[in-house]
Amino acid sequence: MVRQGSVIYNPYNQEQFTFLQTHASTGGAYLQIAAVVGPGGETACGAHRHRHPLQEEKFIVHSGSLWMQSGNTARLYHAGDQVVIPPGTAHAWRNGSHTEPLHFTYEIAPAMQWESILETLWSLSQKGAFNRRGIPCFLQLAATLHRYPDHCYMAGVPVTLQKWAFRMLALLAKWLGYRPFHKYRGVGGL
Repeated sequence: MVRQGSVIYNPYNQEQFTFLQTHASTGGAYLQIAAVVGPGGETACGAHRHRHPLQEEKFIVHSGSLWMQSGNTARLYHAGDQVVIPPGTAHAWRNGSHTEPLHFTYEIAPAMQWESILETLWSLSQKGAFNRRGIPCFLQLAATLHRYPDHCYMAGVPVTLQKWAFRMLALLAKWLGYRPFHKYRGVGGL
């Protein structure tokens, strides 16, 4: 379980998150992270188009370039820029530079159980369980997203269909030994 001050590092995607505020410290109101993403980041956790049906995201860029596609618009954001993604908006993000790291503050509100999803994904990356696109196998993802419903869905696929698929695949995943939550035990960082 992450706490204020916890640091998690995803070596595959070169992402380091330091938890400034957690579900526990804000009473569930929001989660706040100091994020560093290495150069490139085409496989960063946000690089795949997705949506958060109940949560608003805020990105405050401190240095580097944040590439953000929100709806049908894509652009680069730089130091001092802030972008807010309303609930339900299809979006994708990554480091917009292939040479410089990206530093930003990330907030998502309400917090729900987003930190548990991040902890699971970063733990799996530490174990080498990501494919070349930077995501765990689909059965693992289904088990995790089924356990934490209404947090994150792929853009372009009806949410009702994804919920049904995650429910069915989570049963298969459980039978095959996949766990929906993985405690982070990694080391390293940027």
